[in-house]
Parts: sequence; C-alpha cells; structure tokens
Amino acid sequence: MSTHREFWLVDDNEIDRVVNGRLIEAAFAAPVRKFKDGPAFLQELAQDSGVEEDDLREGSALEGPGIVVLLDIKMPGVDGFGVLERMEMYPASALAKMTVFMLSATLDPEELRRAEGHPIVEALLPKPLDIHQLRGWMEQMGR
Repeated sequence: MSTHREFWLVDDNEIDRVVNGRLIEAAFAAPVRKFKDGPAFLQELAQDSGVEEDDLREGSALEGPGIVVLLDIKMPGVDGFGVLERMEMYPASALAKMTVFMLSATLDPEELRRAEGHPIVEALLPKPLDIHQLRGWMEQMGR
C-alpha cells in the first residue's frame, strides 16, 4: 500500500502527458501514472483496485490515501465523459478514494457546463495545466 497519494493522468496528447506528468511530480513529489486513453485508464483502475468485484484489492492505490485523476475531456474513442459514465458504476467506497479533475482546452459552453456540473468531478482545469491552480484546489480540499 502506498503512503503517498498517486496522480493518474489520462490524456491522448503525448506532449501533455510528459509535461504535465513532470509538473505534477515536481510540485507534489508524488508518483504519476500516465494513460493514453480512457480504456487504458479504466482497465488499470479495475485491475489495480478490484472495483469490478465490488471490493478494494489489497495493495491497491485506492487502499491508501487514494488517487487524483486528471482526465482530459477530448479524447478519441471513449472521451472523458464516457470514462465518467463508467466510473459512476463503481462502488461508493472506490469513488470516495478518487479526486477527479477534468482537463480541457475547450471553449464549448455545453462541455464546460457538463464537466463543472458532474457529481464525480471536483473541478474543471484549463489546458495547459496551471500547476498552481491544481495545488490551490488540493489545498482547499485539504489533500
């Protein structure tokens, strides 16, 4: 079991994954797992946590301090909203150990409204990621 909160970054843009991963590692001294798409993230989450068995697997990232998910809205195939729909099926015990932020460069008011109003999403953060804004949210939430 990890004693440090992990960050899981889900973004189809390789440059964003590398740059944001380094920013997060430097700012929070925390491990960052990077995923190129929603299905890869969901598969790893299910394998790591055991959420599909309605239980948290021993040694899971969710067993300790939990994870912070940074989820891009616009991705090919399963977009960020599709990922959220799948996550809504997880047990409350798993969702309680996740803090989800959505990332987006979109100016589409409908997508902004959907992200900001989603019950799993803590906040919508702009791309490029402002690490100071993320830190402010984490401090405000006491995490």
